[in-house]
Amino acid sequence: MRLKTEKQIDYLVKITDKVGLIEHCRLDQPNYDEGWCVDDNARGLQLCLRYENPKLKKVKKIYFDFLKLALKNDRFYDDLNNDLTWKEDFEIGGEHCGRALAALGEIINSEEELSMEARRMFDQIYLPVKKNITWHIKAISQTILGLQYYRTDEIIFLAEKLVERYNKEIDHQWKWFEPKISYDNGRLPMAMLVAYQKTEKERYFEVAIESLNFLTKLIFDEKKDCFSFPGNDGWFTKSGFRAMFGQQPIEAGSMVEVYGLAYEITKNKKYKELAMKAFDWFGGKNILGVNMIDKETGGVYDGLEKEGVNKNQGAESVLSYLIAAKEIEKLD
Repeated sequence: MRLKTEKQIDYLVKITDKVGLIEHCRLDQPNYDEGWCVDDNARGLQLCLRYENPKLKKVKKIYFDFLKLALKNDRFYDDLNNDLTWKEDFEIGGEHCGRALAALGEIINSEEELSMEARRMFDQIYLPVKKNITWHIKAISQTILGLQYYRTDEIIFLAEKLVERYNKEIDHQWKWFEPKISYDNGRLPMAMLVAYQKTEKERYFEVAIESLNFLTKLIFDEKKDCFSFPGNDGWFTKSGFRAMFGQQPIEAGSMVEVYGLAYEITKNKKYKELAMKAFDWFGGKNILGVNMIDKETGGVYDGLEKEGVNKNQGAESVLSYLIAAKEIEKLD
């Protein structure tokens, strides 16, 4: 099944300028006050590698050059201000590092023209922060996704860090890596599935499937037959608190990807069905029954709120939809 994504690709190109992909929008117009960030340009780069589209080929180098721009000597910045200065209050080894490494790994795997430069950048980002492995857990997960293509022998080192975190948090009721279910949650079991693929260590598979099944029970509303992702107004916590609103497109996209990989590995059709239902969240199969796609602009709304949709249409939202759409095409 080939999904219609031309409008979303046009929208992505519209919110890209010569510097990079602009992070936020006011409605469907780029908000230059918020500037640009590594996270979105890294995801934009991954998107360009996965789609064969001439419009995306034109912006691919822009996204790649943005990652190069963020590398300053021994520092890897994240946010670029609208006056083209970098914000200094960034986390060393933060999640932006992981996202960049995931994207660079894909370039190394599939883009011969940029591969040598991508290897240099990968090493420049990864090797210094490896020494300071107090990374954000999502950064570790994203890095594993990059390591599957380059420096594969490093995967066990990071996968063991995830298993340590998992073993520390779990009990008879809670099977998760952290004391809360927050954002981009699919990345954690996905990293463990990739680690299993590359090492064949059964413990990684066990952790991946156990945590994925636990997550699914928490975020799938059986009565409404749809996903209800953690809201960013407090998330879902080990203590039992559940924020129902502030649900974001990144959650749907993340879950489509991890279910797709789980189906590829296990051949269990339930994961394929769950991937489809996670994708349907964009089209209105959510707790409010509202479409998250602006049919006029091609943008994707930033959030599902108690009173309806957040009508701003930032970069992360449309990227999440497009990456998920490509995964659904693969499944079919």
